[in-house]
Amino acid sequence: MQVLQEPSLRRNRALVATIALSFLLLLCSAGLTFHVSQQGVAADALVEHTTEVQRALNATLLTIGGTESGLRGFLLTGDQSFLKPHSEVRELMPKQLADLRALIADNPEQLANFDVFAPLIEQRLADIDAAVTAQRAGRRADAIAALQRTGLPTLNNIRSRIEAASELEQRLLGERQRAAAELRDRFSNAVVVMLLASGVLTLFALISVRRYLTTVHESRLRLASHNVELEQRVQARTEELEKAAEEAHRERTRAESLLTDVNHRVGNNLALVSSFLTMQQRAVKNPDAARALSAARMRVQAIASAHRKLRLGADFATVKVNEVLGAVLDDISAGLPPGDLIRIQCQVEPLEINARDAVSLGVLTSELVMNAVKHAFAPGEAGEVSVVLAPGKDSVAVLEVSDDGVGWHEQHSQEAGGLGTKIIDMVARQFGGRPERSARFHEGLAAQGRRPGTRIRVNLTKLHIMPAT
Repeated sequence: MQVLQEPSLRRNRALVATIALSFLLLLCSAGLTFHVSQQGVAADALVEHTTEVQRALNATLLTIGGTESGLRGFLLTGDQSFLKPHSEVRELMPKQLADLRALIADNPEQLANFDVFAPLIEQRLADIDAAVTAQRAGRRADAIAALQRTGLPTLNNIRSRIEAASELEQRLLGERQRAAAELRDRFSNAVVVMLLASGVLTLFALISVRRYLTTVHESRLRLASHNVELEQRVQARTEELEKAAEEAHRERTRAESLLTDVNHRVGNNLALVSSFLTMQQRAVKNPDAARALSAARMRVQAIASAHRKLRLGADFATVKVNEVLGAVLDDISAGLPPGDLIRIQCQVEPLEINARDAVSLGVLTSELVMNAVKHAFAPGEAGEVSVVLAPGKDSVAVLEVSDDGVGWHEQHSQEAGGLGTKIIDMVARQFGGRPERSARFHEGLAAQGRRPGTRIRVNLTKLHIMPAT
């Protein structure tokens, strides 16, 4: 027995050594790739920094040019509006110069150039201030003379200094781009090295698998002489597995119970959020904010009502659709103002659907009903909103929400493009349908003084109805 184990032990040691060597090669390749990629990121950051410096220099030059043009327009026309660029420059220039100095803080050559043209800019702005003051005092000749003494030479000096700084940055940009290209080449070489290492790993893996298969074959030959002992062990193990299966079944039952409790707790927490929104709604003074909080509260409440009805079926998380929509509509009715004369009728068959669809269906129904409550009736006016959900043609579920209010056209002019409409369209598309709006009653009844009402139908083609149990 010991003679048989020694070759197997040697093969196992060889397999472990092969795996260790393969892992070492993979680790080295990954480390090389990571190092080169980090250097590439640093090079790209330098290129981006150079670009930012050039943008800052160009912005400074454009700012000076803008105030110069505005000053000439003011001197020629006397129009104060031409001084707007100069007044903006007085506010923006200190920040622009500070930002530029921060960008070039690690470049001594650029700092020396900056220390030359920054005072020139301040001097030029002071000359422009003096010219503006003289022009406003009626001394146009003094204003022009003040600018002619230092204007053009100073401006040309500023431009030449900024252009020199821009040329320096352009040269740095070229050098850094070349450095980035070299790093990318190194990264490519690292990838090639990694691919070669992967090839070596594959070869080692093939050799290891072959040796493993040989070991398995030899092990089968050895195990043939120990069948009785193995049968006993298998029997003992089978008994252990049966006990484990029973324990697993008990654990699953507890997990299903916990999940049902979690769904109920989520619904309660969402209801608590809805209560907080109600308190906030009462506290705000802005009518628009109050309406927005009310709409948000109703949407949270709809989701909470659906969550509290979720339960676990035999194979899927399922729920009765009449329980979900009934809870949602009950919460909407309870949330109507005291004395409201609007009644909400619910005719929903007890279809069983996947729980993942229950919340979305509750939100869709809530939005349709709330739109009808808000827009179909005048304040204090009585009315009825009816909700029907039943299988239609080809067993496709159809959701229908109708009212006996003022009719779709008036609602459409008020609601088009609102958040509620967008939510309705989005959720309807999720179920493979779209809202189909029409009048609830015939024109003949409308001619007799009855309101036309509105009917909205949504074919829920993608709503999966579970088989009856």
